Amino acid sequence: MPRVRPSPVIPHLAREQANAVELYLQYKGYHWNVAGPWFRDLHLLFDEHAGTVFEMIDPLAERQRMLGGAAAYTLESVHRASTLPRETGLPSTTREMLERLLAAHRVIIEGMHEGFKAAEHDGDPGSADVFARFVQAHEKMEWFLRELVSEPPQIPEDTTRTSPVGEKGTFTSPLAGSHPPTTFPGHPLTS
Repeated sequence: MPRVRPSPVIPHLAREQANAVELYLQYKGYHWNVAGPWFRDLHLLFDEHAGTVFEMIDPLAERQRMLGGAAAYTLESVHRASTLPRETGLPSTTREMLERLLAAHRVIIEGMHEGFKAAEHDGDPGSADVFARFVQAHEKMEWFLRELVSEPPQIPEDTTRTSPVGEKGTFTSPLAGSHPPTTFPGHPLTS
């Protein structure tokens, strides 16, 4: 049965299909051109992420067709529909590559959330499922990239605390007032 009206979800699917095509090309470009001490790891990671993104293109296009829309396929139409930041040239550093990819994923994640809400509002569980599955994949890729440009978390050192192992085998709990010290037979542990 043909749809009575075009689905309001189609523009969201079209945007994310275009974003997927552009992000795929961006990843492949960086995969081919990455250099430096992390070359091997990033070369493989970029290719892995490119493959994940590539697998999203067809389902996004087919979903548009199921809803009665046309799926863009020319580079011109894909470029017009995309909301990703425009590539103006190859980044000069690996860090800049990572930051551009992070920015792209953040745009896509926001768009996927919008598409999911539109699909739910229109009573379209099929499209909502597509957006829900794909946003999780983008969140994971964004997380990997974010960790590459982040500093490791610093665990604060408590300089007022002493070793929990005291003299004559007593154990002193670091939790104030938790319980009286326990004495174990034998000599205290040494490092």
